Amino acid sequence: MRFLGAFLLDDLTHGIVWSLAQLDDGLLADDQSLDAESHNLETYLALPRSAPNRQLLELTAAGSSWWGSAFCAQYIERELEGAGEIPVFWTREQRGAEAAPWLFFRHKIDYLRSTGRFADGGQATSRVFCVPEASVLRTERYERVLLLLAVALMERYGIRVRLVADSAYTDMDGVAFIPGQKAVVANWVRTGEALWAASTTSSRGDLRSYGTAFGDAQQIDILTGSAPKSRLEELARFLDIDWGWVTTRCRAVAEQGIASLVRTRSRLLTSDGVEDALSFLGTFAPRI
Repeated sequence: MRFLGAFLLDDLTHGIVWSLAQLDDGLLADDQSLDAESHNLETYLALPRSAPNRQLLELTAAGSSWWGSAFCAQYIERELEGAGEIPVFWTREQRGAEAAPWLFFRHKIDYLRSTGRFADGGQATSRVFCVPEASVLRTERYERVLLLLAVALMERYGIRVRLVADSAYTDMDGVAFIPGQKAVVANWVRTGEALWAASTTSSRGDLRSYGTAFGDAQQIDILTGSAPKSRLEELARFLDIDWGWVTTRCRAVAEQGIASLVRTRSRLLTSDGVEDALSFLGTFAPRI
């Protein structure tokens, strides 16, 4: 009975199944196209800037997201190679559908793990989200749960997440920023007709603008807690998700294992991310 109770259909299980089904179906349909296009990756990575049109490839929404995300992850990794200072990141995801790739794309998990190398003497890197209240109000709870899971995964890997609710920052670039040195712009979410938009700049004007945005984010961050638990609890409150309910449900599903609920089919996906996020949030569940 406990096993059956863990997988009751609610906003947690529905969100996981809903997002994985869309990603899995799309990537399986696009597998040959993505494999055939992979030989062009080095060409794009060698360019100082790139923004290929979506019409170059006939891909599903999932395939376009995967291709843009995979390129941006490798582009940022390459541009930050040998960086002597800890970068800070700004990400453009605002909804659960946009955040779900963090939970399931295999390269996203590797990318998050690799950011651990920037930690120095206990100082962690940070990642800023801009999620206006209007976006929250327009989103169903199962999507908001996915966003919470994605943020929990980042905190699980030692990344300090900040959240800005001011809509003035909605169009801020996805960027990896090293103050005074460089800004690695890598957008793949809400890029219009482009699969991605990537470039690197060391212009004083650009660095000043990005530095101001990150400084503002630190000042108006609504996740003010000093520890992951308090920040995630503040995020749940902002997303109108009951903290006791979501942590208890995460613990129940994690204890049974996500493979008992869903399994990935595409070689490009993994359940490791959502497993880690569920387990991490589950540790904060109240003990009865």
